[in-house]
Amino acid sequence: MNLSRKLFPALADNDFVYLNSGGSGPPSRETINAMRELDDLCSGPAYLEGVGLYAHQRDAYARARTAAAKLIGAAPDDVALTLNTSHGMNLGVFSLDWKQGDEVITSRSEHPGCLVPLHAIQERYGVNVKLVEPPITLEKVEAAMSSRTRLVSVSHVDWTTGEILSLQEISALARERGALTLVDGAQSVGNIPVYTPATGVDMYAFTGHKWMLGPEGMGGLYVRPGLEAASTSLGYASLSDPARFAPEGGYLQHLHRGARRFESSTMSPALAAGFARAAEFVSERGTKGFEEILRRAEFLSGLLEEMPRVTLRSPRPAQSGLVSFEIEGVAAQDAAERLLEQRLIVRFIPEPYPYVRASTHLFNSEEDLETLAKAVSRL
Repeated sequence: MNLSRKLFPALADNDFVYLNSGGSGPPSRETINAMRELDDLCSGPAYLEGVGLYAHQRDAYARARTAAAKLIGAAPDDVALTLNTSHGMNLGVFSLDWKQGDEVITSRSEHPGCLVPLHAIQERYGVNVKLVEPPITLEKVEAAMSSRTRLVSVSHVDWTTGEILSLQEISALARERGALTLVDGAQSVGNIPVYTPATGVDMYAFTGHKWMLGPEGMGGLYVRPGLEAASTSLGYASLSDPARFAPEGGYLQHLHRGARRFESSTMSPALAAGFARAAEFVSERGTKGFEEILRRAEFLSGLLEEMPRVTLRSPRPAQSGLVSFEIEGVAAQDAAERLLEQRLIVRFIPEPYPYVRASTHLFNSEEDLETLAKAVSRL
């Protein structure tokens, strides 16, 4: 399965080799058109109709939730629309009533979108953040746990190496010990098959602008049905029936029972339309799309592993579309900049994991990957 570069305005009319969908994936023309059409609809005559505008907004949000939920095997009521993965991680972290001395377990290799809110609760509430050394295993998580552990927060796909973590085992252990699980799904949704109910996790944050090839500015937060977690982002949209809300009557009984209590107010219906179309496009490709992303990553890994001065940092066989490596004598940032001069777009991972990272997607050909490998060999 291949996606033509012509489907993507960002790629159609240039000779760049784009290998950074794990950073930001280029939206397709279909996704862009969906956003423009909805924006025109809500900014045109429907805007003056009042009720018509709100109906179009509600429809766009509902379609986005439905499409995102299908992509991760969940029900629409179990997904809240967010700005991105980091927004969802913040909602999850601050949903707990933290007390001094509480503990959270995470990985030293986590993205700042996970680590920064955890360090915030450490400074604000005196929470002890325990950093487990990668690679993350069930045994390491278990060894770090204590009676004070209230949250385990890890990535589904490690952003530094592309390794997939065993969420089912980790979430089962956490639940057995009375702790919740919060997962960073930034590098998983659209990259590998995801079925959140089977993982057993409590909360799972993801975004639309990476592997889904959707717009910047919209993502999702899966919340396990029945989970008692308080939203810190509350407003009109958090209420199941805003018309019945009375100022003197409290608010808890009026909140949505599902994930939508984590939504607060108006969002961009245009972004919701683009997010929905991108998610639908991934679902339409099915497992074949994920298999092809993985095949490309394995092909590139094989090319790089044969080079004597290159050290592959991603697992073999490849587990996801992320391929990380080091070049002897060349700093990762310098390598990424020198590759950019040759019209090859990758990214570098900063210290303490100074890797060059390529992301393979369905618009990448084997010729693209061979071009990168040859450029790396010249470095």
